[in-house]
Amino acid sequence: MEKGLIRSCCENGSVLDEILASLPDDEDVGESAMFFQALSDPTRLKIILALRGYEMCVGEIANMLGLSSSNTSHQLKILRLAKIVTYKKEGQMYFYRLKHPQIHLIIDALFGAK
Repeated sequence: MEKGLIRSCCENGSVLDEILASLPDDEDVGESAMFFQALSDPTRLKIILALRGYEMCVGEIANMLGLSSSNTSHQLKILRLAKIVTYKKEGQMYFYRLKHPQIHLIIDALFGAK
């Protein structure tokens, strides 16, 4: 057994109640799963990486990715639902940015600080 780990076994020494008490509720787990699912797509990950330190309109993101505006908007919708990005509307333009500073920490941990 690895040092520092507590062993739990159904035959003797179960700490299942302690483990269950330490788990987040189903809603939090679902939101976290949605977050990581959104990160699992290379296109969406590129969008997130591009938005580190920038606020970009849909057209600019589409140009960067070489995608149509509608495809880009679809990807941004998934990122909005996962609470990764938010936007600000100015006239006819929508400007996207990362929603929380914590997202920067996660991305920096994966790819290094910008």
